[in-house]
Amino acid sequence: MKRLLVFLLVLTTFGLVAGQSSVYRLRVVSWSCKAFARGVLVQGTVKNISSRPLQDLRASVRVIGPGLRMASNSTALQDRNLMPGEVAPFEVRIRTGFDSVNRCELWFRNPRVVQIASLVPSPR
Repeated sequence: MKRLLVFLLVLTTFGLVAGQSSVYRLRVVSWSCKAFARGVLVQGTVKNISSRPLQDLRASVRVIGPGLRMASNSTALQDRNLMPGEVAPFEVRIRTGFDSVNRCELWFRNPRVVQIASLVPSPR
């Protein structure tokens, strides 16, 4: 009985690990987060890596500055609907009251989903 439970646990774990790559729907190809006077500019490109079209996409950004001060904004992608394999640029401007950035966080959403599972590398 113990062997069966261990076998099922290993099988379940392997299934979860093997299926992780198919969970993601978007992959950020490249992006940057640059501070300027009274704001931050986030730019990049994103690719639909799912097998379905994604509609009404918005790029959302949260910027964390000195003393854990935060600012956020979101904007619709120019090409709001992405077919499988398509790439689209995005640009988000955020007004801030601080002149340096400790961290930028990027995610994508649409009206039906709070957050779309995305592979997001560190900004350049």
